[in-house]
Amino acid sequence: MTEARPRSTRPRNRKQQIIAAASEQFRTSGFHNVGISDIAEAVGISGPALYRHFRGKQELLQATLVDAIDKNTEPFLGDFRDLRGMLDAVAVAMLDRRHTGVLWERELAHLPQEQRHELRARYVATIEPLRSAIATSRPELSADLVELLLRAVMAVFATMSQHAGKVEPARARLLMTDLALTICEFRGLEPREEGTEGGLRPVPYRRLLPVSRREAVLTVATRLFAERGYEAVGMEDIATAAAGMAGPSLYHHFAGKSAILVAALTRCLEAMLFDLSAALEYAEEPGQALDAALHSFVRISIQHGDAMRALLHEIVNVPAEERQAVRRMQHDYVAEWTALLIGHRPELFPAEAELLVHATHSVVSTLSQNGEIWARPALRDEIVTLGRAVLGLPADVPSSD
Repeated sequence: MTEARPRSTRPRNRKQQIIAAASEQFRTSGFHNVGISDIAEAVGISGPALYRHFRGKQELLQATLVDAIDKNTEPFLGDFRDLRGMLDAVAVAMLDRRHTGVLWERELAHLPQEQRHELRARYVATIEPLRSAIATSRPELSADLVELLLRAVMAVFATMSQHAGKVEPARARLLMTDLALTICEFRGLEPREEGTEGGLRPVPYRRLLPVSRREAVLTVATRLFAERGYEAVGMEDIATAAAGMAGPSLYHHFAGKSAILVAALTRCLEAMLFDLSAALEYAEEPGQALDAALHSFVRISIQHGDAMRALLHEIVNVPAEERQAVRRMQHDYVAEWTALLIGHRPELFPAEAELLVHATHSVVSTLSQNGEIWARPALRDEIVTLGRAVLGLPADVPSSD
């Protein structure tokens, strides 16, 4: 008589295994480029077995984001002696889960609006202890300035944890904590005048389009990609918004939708590199050139937030062979900043300087992109001053003009 095989038992943490695999797949490839079969294969189960836990990919995305938020709750709830203690605990937690920020920033848009609102509310509740701690340590600040500093701090944590792989963990933790505290103690912001509007206000898009059909298509497509996400925009949508063109006529200018995205990303990076070359041409020393590059980056981030958003979030949708060229341009831009920062602060190791550059770019982008700016008349100058603080530049750098 043949002995019966023991029945395999389903791991009790199977659901968590699926969430972890989905999180990694979404982060590396983007939501629309991942199939249920890819996630199932990564876990070692079949597609139908995965559906016993989740009804579909969108529900799984929601679960990964809830998991990311909930796992980041603990460091905000400890009994801390001071603000630095809380910031240090958050730095440790973010380094342990260094890629959750990318998932949150890029993939949230793929959920229905109601679910996005629920998740944002959950996230806001999670970081509320830090908001309160900043407000307590800075009682002179208005609520909108506390919010601005909070956003900058969370941008630093998300970005530095993502790029900290080249830095020794204890050193990365110290850099993150010190920089977050520098932002919390930043004194370069003026209280809003009594009775003026606070919070965020939308910046209306310009109504004039370039005369060139190709440029009009590029302008409209960049805006639509930023508003709806690359996958949600069709060629007909772009053609209609570009002065009522017919869909097929777009192919006279671009081979396809991905070619439009590549052109938008390349245009943005070329503009940044072009401005940087001027900074290098006229500056007398590295700190001066870096400050000029910072001014340029802030201006482009405010005036061309659509392109910046596409650059940050939609590059996973660029075909692999073209993505490599775009990534190389990004790397070159960061490398130039890093060399200038080392020239100004020779005590920094290259990996540390690069980490501070990424943090600066994230703070600037967070406070100025996406078509929304703070209702503050001196916004640009304030972001520049905050960027100087992150980089360790003096508050008043001589002009290179």
